Amino acid sequence: MAVSGSDISKSDESSSTTSSVDASSQSSYISIAPDPRPDLPSPLNSHDMNGTKAMNGTDNMKAKRPGTSWLGIYESFLLKNASQIASVESTLQHLTYLFPGKFKDAEIASEVVYSALGILGLYHDTILARALSSSALSSNYQPSLHTRYTRHFATRSTAYKSIAYTLVVIQKTELLIEIMSRKYGGQRGQRTAVVGIESIKAACRLALFRISGSRTLLTPPIPERDIDPKLLDPDDPISFAEANEDGMEYWTMPRTGQKLPQLNADSDLTQFLMKKVLLPEDVVSAPKLAHPLTTVDGRAKEILYILRPLLYALLTLLASRLRESRRFKGSQARTVINWMPWLVGFALEFICKDGVIDSLSNDGGIRTAVSKLTGLEKLELDKRSKSMWWWALRGQFYELITKPILDKMIKKTQNIPLLNLVGLYVGDYQYLMETYHFATSTL
Repeated sequence: MAVSGSDISKSDESSSTTSSVDASSQSSYISIAPDPRPDLPSPLNSHDMNGTKAMNGTDNMKAKRPGTSWLGIYESFLLKNASQIASVESTLQHLTYLFPGKFKDAEIASEVVYSALGILGLYHDTILARALSSSALSSNYQPSLHTRYTRHFATRSTAYKSIAYTLVVIQKTELLIEIMSRKYGGQRGQRTAVVGIESIKAACRLALFRISGSRTLLTPPIPERDIDPKLLDPDDPISFAEANEDGMEYWTMPRTGQKLPQLNADSDLTQFLMKKVLLPEDVVSAPKLAHPLTTVDGRAKEILYILRPLLYALLTLLASRLRESRRFKGSQARTVINWMPWLVGFALEFICKDGVIDSLSNDGGIRTAVSKLTGLEKLELDKRSKSMWWWALRGQFYELITKPILDKMIKKTQNIPLLNLVGLYVGDYQYLMETYHFATSTL
């Protein structure tokens, strides 16, 4: 059968038309369908027209992926084992209490471990806080007043955050620095190190006092860990809401399936209802949790309270030099010199610890000022009042009053089983209290 030329041309046109339609449909399909491949740099774009390598070439492929660094691996490991963080840290810190007096340079080994654990705990707190903010538990999380207040200034002011963490790191390592200074520089090097550290700490506290708007300085000035780390463990099925109810049983509503807490017969109804009530401090902004010190007396007291550790260190240094001089050989003069640092330091802390009350009493007296104190200010004043007991372990008061009592207790219990271990450890720590300034420091 013969085929004409026109038929051949028509068939070519039809095939070309069909192929063009298929190509166009295929191209449209390719343009619409998403490319499952990752965005990789094209080899055509890795060099420019002059043959030089472009900046967006294969160098970007060498960038580290998030989570592949050592810190990322450690953070993921920490969060997966979050339920054991607090117990491990506590166990290691308690082990350091067994070191003093057991072998040569035991206090150095003990303080190295203690300081390292303290700094590592700060790093753990930042990891846990970051994980909490990005987890589903953040909606039910109610931070403490101290955490709300310090986190506000730490997030709003870079200077506050840097100075506050610097201050806390110094507090974690100050005793170790003093021990090393005494070992390699003698008593003179120790005294110089103590005065230098107290000067840096006082400068940091004054800066924080200014940045916070002349408010009462909190201890510590950074957010504390106020959440159980095991709640952030992904392998732990317990929820944050149920954990806040202290193991309370739940009753499931038959129609909606909603769970309601079920009170036991021995439960305190008032305490349960107080957990559900919002107090004024729960809704006010963070800066209003502490009053600004508006009066001269209030600010002067707070500044003197901040400078008290430095003044005590300077007076101790002065007293030691006066004792070494030949001009004060009388017993009365030496008694005055020995008691001077303790009396001045104790008086300053006792008088100046409540500067906020003087600032608020300008309107209606002390009773009115006490009634105006916020919950956060009451907690801080309570901490300052309890820290006054440390003066029983300092200076001449310890040498003449506390030390004889401890020596008698150790002597009476040295032949009694188990109790002699307590006396042994008290005796080991007596060496630290008698030798080092920061062994009894509270600020």
